[in-house]
Amino acid sequence: MATKKVVDTWKSKSWYSVHAPKFLNEVEVAQIPALDDEHMLNRIIQIPLKDITKDLSHVYTNVKLRVSEIKGKSAYAKFIGHEVSREYIHALVRRRMDALNAVFSVTSKDGIEFRIKAVVLTGVSCSGTQKRALRNGLTTELKRIAESKTFGEFIYDTLFGKTSAEIYRLLRTIAPLKRVEIRKTELKEVFDTPEIRELPSDALEEEKKVESKESTPDGPTDANDSEAKAEDSATTPSPA
Repeated sequence: MATKKVVDTWKSKSWYSVHAPKFLNEVEVAQIPALDDEHMLNRIIQIPLKDITKDLSHVYTNVKLRVSEIKGKSAYAKFIGHEVSREYIHALVRRRMDALNAVFSVTSKDGIEFRIKAVVLTGVSCSGTQKRALRNGLTTELKRIAESKTFGEFIYDTLFGKTSAEIYRLLRTIAPLKRVEIRKTELKEVFDTPEIRELPSDALEEEKKVESKESTPDGPTDANDSEAKAEDSATTPSPA
């Protein structure tokens, strides 16, 4: 009986040098093997920011890059998001202080749409009026800053703490603050848009029945508000 020949695909792979976006000086961030350019294109890479900046203070921040262009054995990536670790945020939160989250979408000066998730950590427990003022101020000022800059400029300032420092200076007059953190950004990519499909009539009727049962008139009507409130409950410490 003839034996099946085993092909070692690893030997046929080539190594590609992955480079960061232009606003991060296109530094080399990784070496990745792939069979060919097609297998390399659109690959997502998640790495600590400190691997790019060589700054240990960035160890709690991860960046996500997507390979968007291939030149020879060099792969050039675009920035698609960043996130500050939840463990780091939780370590900053203490009793008798508030963690107020804001979640919203914004379009940069150069027309790039992305999503921002930010948190304000207060130094004391705040009143309801102060909380509303802080959350509204956080959203308003962040939108203003993001819309006045290109996507690359805003992300660069955010990764290096300049955006958080500016928001902190603007909001500290409302209540004592401990920290402002832009904890997550997400680029809205073209293929992120869900495909719209027609449902069969019987399935559509069933879906309407389920929605009518689950709908509550007193519930939150804004998706961003409900998401922000969920984040508040996740980051606020339990009472003693």
